[in-house]
Amino acid sequence: MPSLSNTAEPVVLVFDLDDTLYLERDFAFSGFDAIDEFLQSRFGKQFVRQTCHRLFEAGVRGNIFDRALQQCGLDSGQEAIDELVKIYRSHQPVIALCADVQPFLAADSNKHAIITDGPAKTQRAKISALGIEHHFGLIVATDELPEGMGKPHRRAFEDVMEWSGSNGASHVYIADNPAKDFIAPRLLGWLTVQIDRPGKIHSSDPPSPNSAAQLRIESFDEISSLLSLGR
Repeated sequence: MPSLSNTAEPVVLVFDLDDTLYLERDFAFSGFDAIDEFLQSRFGKQFVRQTCHRLFEAGVRGNIFDRALQQCGLDSGQEAIDELVKIYRSHQPVIALCADVQPFLAADSNKHAIITDGPAKTQRAKISALGIEHHFGLIVATDELPEGMGKPHRRAFEDVMEWSGSNGASHVYIADNPAKDFIAPRLLGWLTVQIDRPGKIHSSDPPSPNSAAQLRIESFDEISSLLSLGR
């Protein structure tokens, strides 16, 4: 079984954000509420919230606002869509940590960091809404890096190693999306852990062996046992 290398260096736990520390669907529903409030203030009651929820549950993602507006008989032109996307990304999110996260972060004494993709202002607003900044010595929003350096690029992971001052074998990356999350840290010698939360958005199946995490868990309650492996 893969494990941390037997080293005297401290363990550095690095986390993804969406569907790792909280459920991304909660942010989506919060965004739908913000959009619904905006449209109600402009047009009156239009049931866009319920329509977006229904489309989301049906697996619609990239064109959910287009279809919701069309189904509600509203303008679905590009200008209207751009306005809703702006509201969605910039709204103050109403979200909460998964139940196992806060107890773990509060009790764990290792170094903690976050690497997260997505619009930086949106991701940092999520982190602020969750009230977890004090648990993390470094937060890397890849959108703030030069263009093209989001996951699976190595840059964010190398920045964490520079910050921690530890070698790759002392790092653990805990994330949810095998399509992009684990490629770079595996190349750098990190231990990679996929968390499979009920309600997650992305598929749990890796598209190739090189993109798969070395270990899989269902709860942060399992992390402590992982840290004892090979120590």
